[in-house]
Amino acid sequence: MEHKKKDSVDESIPQIIPVIPTIDVVVFPHMVVPLLVMDEKIINGVNLAQEDSKKVLLLAAHQPTEGYTGPIGIQDLYKVGTVGNIMRIMDLPEGGIKVLVQGVAKVRVEEILADNDMLQAQITKFSSKPTAYTKSKAETQLKGILKSLEKLSARGQLIGLDFHSITSQIQDLEHTADFILSHLNIDVNKAQELLEMNNLNDMLTGIENYLSNEIEVTSVQEKIQTDARESINKSQREYYLREQLKAIQKELGDDPENEVDLLKKTLSEKNIPEDIRAEATRQMRRLEKTSPDSMEATVIRNHLEWLLELPWGVFTKDNSDINKAKEVLDSNHFGLEETKERILDFLSIKFLKDDCPTPILCLFGPPGVGKTSLGFSIAKSLNRNYARISLGGVYDECEIRGHRRTYVGALPGRFIQAIRKANSCNPVLVIDEIDKIGTSNRGDPSAALLEVLDPEQNSTFYDNYLGVNFDMSKVMFITTANDLSTIPGPLRDRMEIIQISGYVQEEKIEIAQRHLMPKAFKDSGLEGKGLDLSKNVLGTIVNNYTRESGVRDLERNIKKLCSKYARALVENNKKIKFSIDNIHEYLGPRKTPEESCSHSNKIGVTNGLAWTPYGGEVLQIEAVLMKGTGKLILTGQLGDVMKESAQAAVTYAKSHADNFLIKPERFTEYDLHIHIPAGAIPKDGPSAGITLLSSILSVLTDRAINGTYAMTGEISLQGTVLPIGGLKEKILAAKQNGLKNIIVPKQNERDLVGLDKLFKGLKLYFVDDVKEVLNHVLIK
Repeated sequence: MEHKKKDSVDESIPQIIPVIPTIDVVVFPHMVVPLLVMDEKIINGVNLAQEDSKKVLLLAAHQPTEGYTGPIGIQDLYKVGTVGNIMRIMDLPEGGIKVLVQGVAKVRVEEILADNDMLQAQITKFSSKPTAYTKSKAETQLKGILKSLEKLSARGQLIGLDFHSITSQIQDLEHTADFILSHLNIDVNKAQELLEMNNLNDMLTGIENYLSNEIEVTSVQEKIQTDARESINKSQREYYLREQLKAIQKELGDDPENEVDLLKKTLSEKNIPEDIRAEATRQMRRLEKTSPDSMEATVIRNHLEWLLELPWGVFTKDNSDINKAKEVLDSNHFGLEETKERILDFLSIKFLKDDCPTPILCLFGPPGVGKTSLGFSIAKSLNRNYARISLGGVYDECEIRGHRRTYVGALPGRFIQAIRKANSCNPVLVIDEIDKIGTSNRGDPSAALLEVLDPEQNSTFYDNYLGVNFDMSKVMFITTANDLSTIPGPLRDRMEIIQISGYVQEEKIEIAQRHLMPKAFKDSGLEGKGLDLSKNVLGTIVNNYTRESGVRDLERNIKKLCSKYARALVENNKKIKFSIDNIHEYLGPRKTPEESCSHSNKIGVTNGLAWTPYGGEVLQIEAVLMKGTGKLILTGQLGDVMKESAQAAVTYAKSHADNFLIKPERFTEYDLHIHIPAGAIPKDGPSAGITLLSSILSVLTDRAINGTYAMTGEISLQGTVLPIGGLKEKILAAKQNGLKNIIVPKQNERDLVGLDKLFKGLKLYFVDDVKEVLNHVLIK
């Protein structure tokens, strides 16, 4: 059965069309090809086509004879080409354009029209009398072509396309032939011959001949390669390649034998314990027997480098002058007298007996009070090297013990890495954020820390990566934490807790003048530039723009003023004089409330004191009575302990109702609602006992609470005021909020010894019975 060939040109293709010459490719219909265009005339033609029909003519040029390097002229272009649709145009940064074109139809060139601006051609249909082809023969030819394509694909000569599945989706046989041709790497002249064929059977025959020739060539190549491989003895080949590799590495200065020799030399010079030396020697022998290019050699080499780079037997000589240690601590840290005294006590024992077990210190306090910098000062006072690791957010036990060497990218644990960085076996190692360590399905890092921080065990600390024991008994560990409650009990039991409380305003101002301002001026390049911050200005910043136990916000505000001063100096050569009257112009409106608590006398409203990991706070406790059935309502997101304190306070009020002249119906015909504002924040603890009782008795007796008082203390059912924790932070919070009268448990009086500076301007009332509390705060 014969079929007539379809017309190659439709009415959408103009008779005169811009030309893009192609040097090394023949474009067939349906073929998508990117073309690089640098010639200005061709670019003009492409731009014209883009604005008009989006059609261009793709004409291949005759392949020049070997050795010819001259330009390609119009006369070199073939007379049959393919009209293509412009799909995309991209401007190139170095000039020219890149055009993505898809072939549409074959056409014949009547005349090339070349003027000064662009290159065009007048075209006609490829053939006015299409030649008939035999469909059955074409289908048979196509099956043979597909088999040949499979053979070439199997030999890696073609891209991995599934020609069977793709061509089965193409209904038109001519389209199928064009698709196959677009994926063959045919010589330009031969491809042009196939393009100019007017009969499909002839075209498929040409493709068959090309594929048969390619299969024969690849078969010969494979036979030659097989014969060559078999002719070379395997051992000779390996020897030849190894010698070549050695020569290349030697030229690059990367000789594996030199690396092994260097490792051996390092091992002989190091003062390494015998068991470690034996392990290193064993690994060295393994390295010598292993191929230098294998993954195993890299693992062994990295392991040996870690073993040899650790400071085995390297110790710094400690400073034994306690006065010098005190001088260093005093120069770097203002205040913190009790903390520094305790540190000096520990250091004194170390000075007297060098081989005594090193205590594990835990510096516990709110953020910004100088815990980490204290660790650095201790290292400086001892004349020891310093290293720091942070355990915040660590959930993997391997971060402590190290990864096993079988894993890709394995490394020792953070402690071994810190020892290597410190370059001595007796550094001061600060472990930051030990309270923020976590657990996961990859182990419990806090359990791994037990071995590190136990003086009885850390002399034989085993790191999974090193595979040997490392003596950490000479390391002085200093940990920092904001909240002791999140540290597991066994871990907390191994540490000496040193609490660092917050600073009062006077201390913050002194710290700013001694440390923060000089550092900020130096960092901003303002030394000697006339910038000065008076004590009044610093006091205003502390009161109006910071509400913290530490000095981080204070430092940030000082740096902000430095940036304002620097800008005025650079822009207008103007020096700003900061004062309490204009400070808001540079730092903005006041950020802390003038009063976060009530100073007025109100019924049922009492100022309580609370402790948080970030310092002390003043909490207002409110109580009201309303008609009901005697229920106790608690709101403000209170914890179980605080709820029990409220219940104990109500029980005390009921049992002593006669003493306070409270009518019985107050407990049966009214509901008591107790609320603590800031309901989104969880609150818990027993220290609000006397505060709760004061608010309860205030509403039951209709007597106002003296708003100038703040209080803290736990109560018992007998009315005894029991001791609490975090007293210094609570007193600081009261002072910052302008509360001058503070009621604290009598048993906490011992906690305030030596803190006279803290009491300046305050009046403390030490009580051991709630009746004393009520005598102070209930207004008659």
